[in-house]
Amino acid sequence: MKTKLTLLALAVSATVAAPAALAQNVEIYGKLYPYLLDESGSGATATGTPVATMAKKAAGVNGVTSQNGMMGGKNSNWGLLGSEDLGGGMKAQFQLEGTAPVDTGGDGSPLFSRNTFVGLTGNFGTIHLGNMDTIFKSYGDVLGILGFSSGSWMSSSSVLRVAAFGNKNSTFHIRAANSAQYESPEMGGFTVGVQYAPGDPGTLLEAKTATRNPYLVSMGVHYDQGPWYFALAHEIHNDYFGGSGSMATGLTNLTDLAVNSNDTATQFSTVYKVAKGHQIEFDVIRKNYNENATVTGRFSSYNNMAYLLSMESHWTKQWTTAVQYDSANAGSCTLVNTAVCSTMGLNGSKVTLAARYNLSKRTALFGSVGRLTNGTSAQYSNADFSNKPNAGEAISDFALGISHSF
Repeated sequence: MKTKLTLLALAVSATVAAPAALAQNVEIYGKLYPYLLDESGSGATATGTPVATMAKKAAGVNGVTSQNGMMGGKNSNWGLLGSEDLGGGMKAQFQLEGTAPVDTGGDGSPLFSRNTFVGLTGNFGTIHLGNMDTIFKSYGDVLGILGFSSGSWMSSSSVLRVAAFGNKNSTFHIRAANSAQYESPEMGGFTVGVQYAPGDPGTLLEAKTATRNPYLVSMGVHYDQGPWYFALAHEIHNDYFGGSGSMATGLTNLTDLAVNSNDTATQFSTVYKVAKGHQIEFDVIRKNYNENATVTGRFSSYNNMAYLLSMESHWTKQWTTAVQYDSANAGSCTLVNTAVCSTMGLNGSKVTLAARYNLSKRTALFGSVGRLTNGTSAQYSNADFSNKPNAGEAISDFALGISHSF
């Protein structure tokens, strides 16, 4: 009798639990795109050549050695995406996403190091808490190159959203840990977003001290209706030291605890669907790096403008092509109580051409070729291998790969 009652109880429990289980939807997804890459550097600025005030001295040799191999671990990813209907038009959402280093099998990253969050969505909009791309990052560079918008030599962010003097904290192409993000409901084609993340992107920790308070604020609005997409976004990095953080001792304020930094960027992006299957994007970004130093000769400010022009064309069900051009000007700078601050040669540009042949809706062959050109003082880098360019060095890339989505 006890066995029969137990079986009956299990049957009843399963019947009652079934609707709740069905109310939660979970899917596994991913994209793998390893590629064979040939990469080389050339034309580094000769030793003794005058360079910009904030730049490293000209090395006279190339830092990016000629190398070929397989890449793909930075961009390939997998994840779990789910939702639960809470009733009244509200849903719970979650996403767990990590790298899938198909080229090596492992890269030492945490299991879910990419966009990972839990949140709520409803008539009020969407709230996410976790580790995720900033509003600034996601509202701009919409087309990318065949969908590759970061983590690859093809990404425009290597020129568009960083400074030319080699400081990784100067980037405005961030996935921010410890984030709280809100996006409004779509209203007449418009959506508004805002995001806050306390902490230092280098340590991923909420690292407030008695004198430093690192945090990020990202906000924007975009319009997406008909053939047009427009977006305006702004981002604030407090105490990130994207300006002087990697400069020589005589310029940097990083170790001076009396100094704080406030770096900002504003971008305008637009995409126009020229015809069925053909889209053009134009972005413009202004970046400002400011530090309140008082010691004579120390870094005070730097700003520059950068631009993107991109086109993606779906010619047939099988063939897609993409072309992208990025350019950044030399900008201007100031030092404390110093009349001269040179930005000579801090300009850079990059051109990328790519094509994809679809074997199915999920599988494709692709190829791409590109060249990043640095001014005599600049160190913009899109190098996929570990070496970084010296001042003035150009980087050439050629890749062939296979992509598969699931």
